[in-house]
Amino acid sequence: MKIKRPKKSKQPDTIPPTITNCPWDITITTETDPVRVSWEQPEISDNSGVFTSIASISSDSCFRYGTHQVQYTAHDEAGNEASCQFKVTIKKPDLSCTAQPPTDGSLACGTLSYPGSGMNKWQFCVPFCMKSTGFHRRAGSVFFCKPSQSGTSWFHLDEAWQMTKAHMPETCTVRRRTGSRRGDSLQYYEGDCNEQAVKKNILATVEHIVAKDPSVISQCTRHPNTCGSFRISDLSVHCGPGNNQRDTEPPVVISCPQNIEIETKKGNPYWNDLPELSWKEPVFEDNSRGPLTITKGGSNVNNGDKLAYGQYSVEYIATDLSGNQAKCSFEISVKSIACTMELPEHGAIVCGYPSVEGMDLMTIDCIVLCQSKYQFSRDPYPIYACSEEGLWWTFTSTFTPIGPNLPSLNHKCQEPDIHKKPKVVDQNFYFDGDCHDRTVQDTLIGHLEYFQRKTSAYQYCELNREFCRKWNGYRNVTVFCGST
Repeated sequence: MKIKRPKKSKQPDTIPPTITNCPWDITITTETDPVRVSWEQPEISDNSGVFTSIASISSDSCFRYGTHQVQYTAHDEAGNEASCQFKVTIKKPDLSCTAQPPTDGSLACGTLSYPGSGMNKWQFCVPFCMKSTGFHRRAGSVFFCKPSQSGTSWFHLDEAWQMTKAHMPETCTVRRRTGSRRGDSLQYYEGDCNEQAVKKNILATVEHIVAKDPSVISQCTRHPNTCGSFRISDLSVHCGPGNNQRDTEPPVVISCPQNIEIETKKGNPYWNDLPELSWKEPVFEDNSRGPLTITKGGSNVNNGDKLAYGQYSVEYIATDLSGNQAKCSFEISVKSIACTMELPEHGAIVCGYPSVEGMDLMTIDCIVLCQSKYQFSRDPYPIYACSEEGLWWTFTSTFTPIGPNLPSLNHKCQEPDIHKKPKVVDQNFYFDGDCHDRTVQDTLIGHLEYFQRKTSAYQYCELNREFCRKWNGYRNVTVFCGST
């Protein structure tokens, strides 16, 4: 509901300048340090038309690696101040490689360094398989992350001591025959990878596997003084999915609808064919590639339902075969078009939400009142009902139950004209006392129910119960007071 209040006398300027289009945070990944960064300047305005703006760092400045705070500040002549801030972050490129543990296996990853190498560290990973399985193709023991033409890639030193680009094993397959396994015998383990004891055994074997790798042995030839003195840090084990291990990774939400908000003229179920709401169903994926069970929660709302005015919550829950869950949730808001009204000076407007048997109508009824020593500029109607179209329906107490539709509720309470005979108006349109007083407001709230019962529509329903639902009164009644 939109309310327009009368303009007051000019006051001292307390309104700060307005800053719009403040830049979003800027993040740049580059190998250049420093780097020049520019952005569109925010727009600044003030009601006085005169202001001063200061930028802590100007656009097209040079920034080094790190996060920098940029602030624009505006002052007007009255001393009011406004500001907006954003961050500029300059990052080095991430030279790490990514890898997923193999199905029915695991992946142990860490960093390798040598004495005297300064800050140089090499990311590495060692794939493992359960003893009941084997690598589906020949795999190296230790994979190192190194720069390549396409960014970063995994490499290992083959039997000919040649550095070869390699793909990390994706799965450990069930063995169909006996014989030698691919890879190092230390790359096989027993038990559930998720158990701490099994993880501890895997970590204990990593140093032995790395010590035997050709890339580490070759270091002894090139640098005999550091032979065998490598250091492993940041070591961790990642367990892959599979039927032989407990999956602890939840499904991933690929897509989920945004909140839905609509304004409609047809959201009242009492007399309308309700609007139909639909959305794209959410999409989930799981690391096990197995089937997912999708259940719904929240409000009892389904895709394609016809919805009345109100707020609804929708939730989808995806559960994998191991019981891990992921959720997608969003809100739906169905609103009517708002009606506008102007508060009468020396008067009040009282509004409430009508309710009939078994249904809240989701509309708003209002009455207009004046203080007793003032009179209306024109005759008021008993009830003004805000329709879904944003118009005020007028309800009368005459043989014509519904009067004209009005675009705005804008009655005025004015001093009596001593030269004109006052019109005879129901005294319930008037009130004594201060509208802001709680006792007075309680009286005014009763006037709304009084005028509802005076309308021809109410009288008709009282005489024709078979055609009308039983009247249940008003909910959330509010008194809006005009200025005095």
